[in-house]
Amino acid sequence: MDIVINGFLFGLLLCVLIGPVFFALIQNAIEKGFFSGFFMAVGIALSDTIYIFITYLGVSQLTDNPSFNMWLGGVGGGIMLIFGIFYMFKPIPTKGLKQLHAEETKWFQQIVKGFVLNGINPFVLIFWIGIVSKITVDFQYTTNEAITFFIVLIATVFSVDVLKSYFAVKLSQIVTPRFMRIMNRVVGIALVLFSLRLFNYVLEGFGIELF
Repeated sequence: MDIVINGFLFGLLLCVLIGPVFFALIQNAIEKGFFSGFFMAVGIALSDTIYIFITYLGVSQLTDNPSFNMWLGGVGGGIMLIFGIFYMFKPIPTKGLKQLHAEETKWFQQIVKGFVLNGINPFVLIFWIGIVSKITVDFQYTTNEAITFFIVLIATVFSVDVLKSYFAVKLSQIVTPRFMRIMNRVVGIALVLFSLRLFNYVLEGFGIELF
C-alpha cells in the first residue's frame, strides 16, 4: 500500500508541474474538444513510459554497488534540488491559455504530438533520473515494487491529464498567474525536500546524518 500511495503522490506532483505540455494539453482540448486532449495525454504517457524504462533499466544493473548508489543519490539529489529551486523562482507567463495556438490534427497525430512535445524536452529525461534515484536509493524498491510504483504513477498522471482535457475551459479560467506561482512554489518546495533525503543518504555513507 505504501508503494501505491507513493506512486499516487508522485503522480500528483508531476501533474501540477506547469510547463509547455500543461498548456498545450489544455489548449488543445479547448480548441478541438475532449478527445483531442485525451489522445494527446496518451502520447505523453507513452513518452514517459519509455523514459522510465530506459532510465530504470540502466540504473537497476548497478544498484548492487554501494558506491554507485551513493553516486546516484548525489546526482539525483542535485537534480531534484535544481528543479526545486527552478520551480520556486520560475517566471510566470502573462498570456492566457486562449492566446496559445494549436494546429488541427487527427487522433493519431494528437498522440504523436503529445509524445514529441514531452519527449523532446531534455529536462523530462533528467527529471526521471531524479525520480529513479529516489525510489532506488531512498525507497530501496525491488524491481517488482518499482514496476508497481511506476504503473500507479503513470496511471495517476494520465487520469489527471484526461480530467484536465475534460475541464479544459474551466481550467483556462482558473490557471491565473497567481495560481501558477503558488503551484510552482509548492512543487519546488516538495522537490527540495526530496533532494535533502537523497543527500542524507549520501552523507550517511560517510558516517554523517542530517536527520
